[in-house]
Amino acid sequence: MLFSYLAHRRACDDKQRERAGRIASPPEIHHEPLTPQDKNILSQPTSFIIAFVQTSSLHPSDVLTTYAKRALQAHAQTDCLTEVTIAPAEKWARGANRSGPLAGMPVSLKDMFAVKGHDSCMGYSALCGKPLDYGDVFVMFLRDAGAVPYVKMNTPTTMLSFEATNEAFGGTENPHKKGHSPGGSSSGESTLLALCGSRIGVGTDVACSVRAPSHYSGTYAIKSSMHRFVKTGSVLSMPGQEGVPATHSPMGKTLEDLETSFGVPCSR
Repeated sequence: MLFSYLAHRRACDDKQRERAGRIASPPEIHHEPLTPQDKNILSQPTSFIIAFVQTSSLHPSDVLTTYAKRALQAHAQTDCLTEVTIAPAEKWARGANRSGPLAGMPVSLKDMFAVKGHDSCMGYSALCGKPLDYGDVFVMFLRDAGAVPYVKMNTPTTMLSFEATNEAFGGTENPHKKGHSPGGSSSGESTLLALCGSRIGVGTDVACSVRAPSHYSGTYAIKSSMHRFVKTGSVLSMPGQEGVPATHSPMGKTLEDLETSFGVPCSR
């Protein structure tokens, strides 16, 4: 038992070091203070950003840089990020579909969504250090629509809790009151949205897993109906459990953001 605990502790420590390295690795611009242009981009609703990209008034790379800056600031405040995929996201942004319904819009993802080359450990030490060799079909749909996935978000272990703590990444703070929970299980997602580190994101819901954290954080979400969105490739906390299935569910900073994003992945 001692040796298994030591292996667990080592896996968690290694994962946190890996995350710290990825946070430090993006270009220095992502660690600089927000500029007036950044603040203007952050103040725009999702529909405006998409329209600006579609008309070439904004480049997806500029939008990504702004949201990457703010996401890293939000993480320093709340410990909300798990996988930092900003480096590959820069490549995706350069080739993003600028005529798509989510043209150039950064999208944050709950940790269970598979991104090739990165873990989806959901707080399980046994899944740390095991980067996936495939990507989530839902994430592929988002990219086809022009979106740029750039960070993955913290969850409680097993994703079956209204809390936001696991030993792999630690606990996520409520965005409005330190020392309080942001709810769960889409904990990091609602926190990042509340702090404007993202405008739109995707969580999952069985029993209030997007609704509770949205309530705690003052953001918006809707639990999708069963099978509305494809789940092929998503990493499950309990593979084979089909009695109470989760649904992929969109989340937004505002109701308008939520309305803009809802339905896009299934309109392909």
